[in-house]
Amino acid sequence: MTLAESIQGFRLRVLREAVRSGNVAETCRRYEVSRTLFYRWRQRFQAYGADGVLPKRRGPHCGRPPAVSVQDERRVIATALAWPTCGPQFMSDWLAREGLVMAPVTVWRVLHRHRLGTRLARLAVLEQQSARAHGLLTERTARALRKTRHVEADVPGELLSLDTFYVGRLKGVGKVWQITGCDAASSQTWAQLVCGEVTAADTWRFIETYVRPAYHAAGWTLQRVLVDGGHEFKGAFLTGCARRHIRVTRTKPRHAWTNGFVERVQGTILHEHWRIAFRRQYFTSLSALQRSLDRYLRFYNLERPHRGYRLRGLTPASKFAGAVAR
Repeated sequence: MTLAESIQGFRLRVLREAVRSGNVAETCRRYEVSRTLFYRWRQRFQAYGADGVLPKRRGPHCGRPPAVSVQDERRVIATALAWPTCGPQFMSDWLAREGLVMAPVTVWRVLHRHRLGTRLARLAVLEQQSARAHGLLTERTARALRKTRHVEADVPGELLSLDTFYVGRLKGVGKVWQITGCDAASSQTWAQLVCGEVTAADTWRFIETYVRPAYHAAGWTLQRVLVDGGHEFKGAFLTGCARRHIRVTRTKPRHAWTNGFVERVQGTILHEHWRIAFRRQYFTSLSALQRSLDRYLRFYNLERPHRGYRLRGLTPASKFAGAVAR
């Protein structure tokens, strides 16, 4: 007997018991079904017989409609380049006049997929075509074509992204801050916890104690650091960097994304470590917090694969140790 047949037998038994006893409410209480459901079964039984109380077959869902065909995508792109300053609604209306019905949001998705989602992007394509034919290219488009990542490093030590992160106020410990450094070329990361406000002396001590020895052991030289305009990156920090011939570059005010490497690392540490660690363990000292953080950083640098464009599945240590390996 299949599951469907077993369910059908149960429903028929409930219907027969209600006819025999003449008391629907008592029968429903006995078999633990609602009267609404009972009357629905009885209505189906009266209309279709025993097959009416079989459970409904669960077929596959239709899902999303099929993707736009290649031919339709080409028509959308051609329309966008013919009318580069018009939006998806205009293009949808124009395509409908030509016999292709497509919602404006679908038009926008096609354009976005081909990096033509903005008017400037579509105008730039036209300008590049004109430049190939006539050699005319505005300085604005030339800058866009030469555009590279605003923060980039080829080898470890070329750029270190540095920032501070407020972990929280812990009972018995106080305010806890985290100083974080991330190498822009390899994603190798260091972090130190500080109790109370972070000073310039703390950040320079972090560079001297944690970061520079690691670069020296791996055969690299720390050349430049990227920081914001916080007070913890002035005074003793600038003096120490000047003494060690480390160039200091600052981000623009209210442009935190410029230092996105270390910002993203701090978010990863928060999500993958602190939010789990604080639910597993009750910390009573700064040293216990630091030991927990060091264990995670060993995993982050030595074992955790990174899928970004810099490492493509490798670990930070595999690239950071390259100078010694060679």
